Formats: sequence, structure tokens, C-alpha cells
Amino acid sequence: MSGLQPLEVVGLVVSLIGLVTVAAQYRDESKWFTVGYVLLVVGMISTNLESIVFGVVLNFVEHGVGVGAAGVVFLWAAYLRRKEVIDTEGA
Repeated sequence: MSGLQPLEVVGLVVSLIGLVTVAAQYRDESKWFTVGYVLLVVGMISTNLESIVFGVVLNFVEHGVGVGAAGVVFLWAAYLRRKEVIDTEGA
């Protein structure tokens, strides 16, 4: 149990500031991007808490949710956006 690491705390602060920005610019068309960003923030929270409590569980949440699920959601968001652009150009 090594406690909080400065770089991880800074990462959390930056991700929370980014989340405020993403939430402020929320549109229905960008909802999956917002979901992906929320998952990244969940990962950063887990990163900071894993050194204090539930290390193994929060390490899984950090990597499974904060990296893995966020990546899949961003992939889905990019696919939907690309599909929307193609459909708009074809119309």
C-alpha cells in the first residue's frame, strides 16, 4: 500500500476537468463519446483508489472498464459518427 501517486492524482484532476468540458458540450449525437469519457474517468478514479482499498478489484476496473470498455465505446462512437457522415453525404 504505497498511497496516492502524484502523477495519478494529476491524471484524475485532468480527466475530471475534461469531463466537465465534455458534459458542457453534450449533444445527443455525441452521447457515446460522453459515455466513453465517463468510463475513462471511472478508470482514473480506480487507479487512485486501488492503492488504498480493494487493490485487485479496482485494478480490474481500471483496466477492464477504464481502458477496455472505454476503447470499445470509443470505437462504437467513431463507427456511428462515420456512418452518419457517409449517410449525410449520400443523401
